[in-house]
Amino acid sequence: MNKKGSLTGLGKVYGFTLIQLLKNKSNLISFGIIIIAAIAAVPVMSAFMGGGSAETAVFYTDVTTVEAFLGEDEVGFDARYFIQYAYSIVVMMICIFACTYIVRSIIEEKSSKLVETLLVSIRSDAMILGKIMAIITFIFFMFMLIAAGFGLSYLVTGMFTDTSFIGEKLASVGLDSGIINIGSDLAVVVVISLLLACIALSQIAALSGAGCSSMEDMESANMAATMIILVCYMVTVFITPLGSGAAVFMSLCPFLSSFAAPAYYAAGDIGMTIMIISWVIQIAVIAVIHKISGKVYDSLIMYKGSRLKMARILSMAMGRKGENDK
Repeated sequence: MNKKGSLTGLGKVYGFTLIQLLKNKSNLISFGIIIIAAIAAVPVMSAFMGGGSAETAVFYTDVTTVEAFLGEDEVGFDARYFIQYAYSIVVMMICIFACTYIVRSIIEEKSSKLVETLLVSIRSDAMILGKIMAIITFIFFMFMLIAAGFGLSYLVTGMFTDTSFIGEKLASVGLDSGIINIGSDLAVVVVISLLLACIALSQIAALSGAGCSSMEDMESANMAATMIILVCYMVTVFITPLGSGAAVFMSLCPFLSSFAAPAYYAAGDIGMTIMIISWVIQIAVIAVIHKISGKVYDSLIMYKGSRLKMARILSMAMGRKGENDK
């Protein structure tokens, strides 16, 4: 086993994996279909939602006490729910894509015995980290194309028909740039949080995938990271729209913070200081996972046999040996 520096060969693995992803026809076809759907989204919405008959305006009043008014959050429930739901869907999709790709890549190379050749000159932890970074780069690039496709669709469609219904729909749920923190800083917050979430969850998926020997185990190997993603999604979608009371806790809790903190930041419930602390905590968690996983990758990456469950893998990482290891 190669015992050079822990990051030796990382760049080569990154480049090789990224090229393979870009050359894979099924990957390009899948994302191509999604990009086409994004481009067609605004014209389709315009055809079915725009140009409707004018509605009669209805005015109403709501009486409340001064104490209740002062205690209310500036951003209402509808706006909070829309922000959190939309953002959580994006995080969930990107993380599930990343985890699925990393598990499939690891199992394919183990099945084809290519990993045995790679390990002659590259450490197993460097190899997996290079794969994770390449897969994240590929997925982020594709989702940027999807966002660009939607933006281009909105601009072009606006030249030929009325697209004001989109702004009206957003305004109807309280999404006003005067209330919501929309700007370049929010874009930075979202990108960094997404990146950290992908790295952390991909490391867990990589550990699970390394404990498998055949493609038949791929679906079950995905479950460890997928369950964490789904739990984070459900918790944040349920709690975040209720108000700012849990903003600091949700923003600093590992894994949950990647789903919740950007939404709280957009609503003005937390500032950049809390966001930076959140990132520091997430980076620390990633470092711990990497250190733990580094202890078992060498043995897992060469493992042949029935799929090892995550509890068994974590036990190996903690230095505990089972009966089969003695």
